[in-house]
Amino acid sequence: MLNLFKARPLIDQSSADWIFDTYAWALEYFDSNDFFTRSRLIQPSNEFFPGRVDSVHAKAENIFNATLSHAGLSHWPLVLQAPEQFQNSATPLLNIQSFERNSGKSKLPSLKTDQPLHLSYNPQQTLKPEDLSSSFAHNIAQQLAFQSQILPPGGSDYFLEGTEVLAIFLGFGVMFANSAYTFRGGCGSCYNAQANRQATLTENDVMFSLALFCRLKEIPGSEATRFLKKHLRSSFKQATKQINAQPQEKLDKLLAFKKY
Repeated sequence: MLNLFKARPLIDQSSADWIFDTYAWALEYFDSNDFFTRSRLIQPSNEFFPGRVDSVHAKAENIFNATLSHAGLSHWPLVLQAPEQFQNSATPLLNIQSFERNSGKSKLPSLKTDQPLHLSYNPQQTLKPEDLSSSFAHNIAQQLAFQSQILPPGGSDYFLEGTEVLAIFLGFGVMFANSAYTFRGGCGSCYNAQANRQATLTENDVMFSLALFCRLKEIPGSEATRFLKKHLRSSFKQATKQINAQPQEKLDKLLAFKKY
């Protein structure tokens, strides 16, 4: 009878375990110090994405530069190209020695290379800045993981899913949650599939990853849900309860990366 009153988990335990393992991978290889001391929960607001623009490419470039800065990788040779200039070729391996990030105001020395890493975008996504920033964040996370040559838990088959968790680890969980699924709505002419982000994680997996980010960084739930779509707020609370119900040693393993 008591089981009727137990909180229902948001995701199955195997998915929860994988997300915990993926956070451990991110903390071990992609600068746990930046995560705990400087990284922020990025919100879809003028505070995080300021500036006015007068063209499609200028808008994309403004969002890209802000996303890159929030990810702590402004010192990387990542260059945004307009779609008509972009040539999709093999990504060069730059033999980067340090994966130190700085998502604060100070800067790290620029990485010198004759082979910049080129990214582009879908112009239709400039109609939905939140989707565009999330797409950039996922691409940046993929570059981060590829240059490290260290695969996420599950190996190459989970590269896209693992790097989506990595992007949430970089601070973009609210943006990913809001763009994980787009309702078609009642007006077919208003729906533009090309403007939507191509998600790899389920909406619930994103919510669990976001809730874990907030739990590790001691961010109040109200701060996370402030810009979330209304239908996602109950999922965030459900994910938080599921995380708090996990064995303490699972959280302790992640918190052990924190340097006091």
